[in-house]
Amino acid sequence: MTQEANTSHRHSFIVGIAGGSASGKSSFAAALAQALRQGQPPLRVEVIGTDRYFRPPDSGRPTIFSPSQGRDMPDDNHPDAIDHARLAADIDARSQAGDGPDVLIVEGLMVLHLPAIRQRLDLRLFVELDADERALRRLVRNLATGRMGDAQTIATYYRESARVGHARYVEPSRVYADLILRGDADFARVAPMVAAVVRGNHPTP
Repeated sequence: MTQEANTSHRHSFIVGIAGGSASGKSSFAAALAQALRQGQPPLRVEVIGTDRYFRPPDSGRPTIFSPSQGRDMPDDNHPDAIDHARLAADIDARSQAGDGPDVLIVEGLMVLHLPAIRQRLDLRLFVELDADERALRRLVRNLATGRMGDAQTIATYYRESARVGHARYVEPSRVYADLILRGDADFARVAPMVAAVVRGNHPTP
């Protein structure tokens, strides 16, 4: 489908938020959604996180061989880890639905890297944060949730997958961003500014 076909019956204004792992994408998406819902006029907002679209392990999901673990591991930092077609179809369905939101926010690592997703975005945002800060945030987050096991396993996966994927795919995609935000900024102050940009480009409901 062409971009024109995707947008011809669109109801929603679509915002894409990309950035490195633990850069603050999800937190900013939540702050922006709140600013849009609480502003005047209040807008209906939905958020789609691309983590919901990881391919099952038996469907061609990319893997890496981990020298430290001595085994293959899912490579969640590769573009093909995401089911692009299903994500694009859901974006189209919600943005064109009669009961669709005024604003649809799509956030995830590869949102700006994937052409099929990028071309659907009305506003493209990239959240940047220094690599050491992202690594520390990942460590604290994954330890708190029990995700990926102990600190050594988390740190190793960061070196072997997350850092590599960031350099190859995520960081280069920032060239497509309309706005670049700091992941350690005060989102309570920044989100209303971005919300004003969205309101300025979205018809009043």
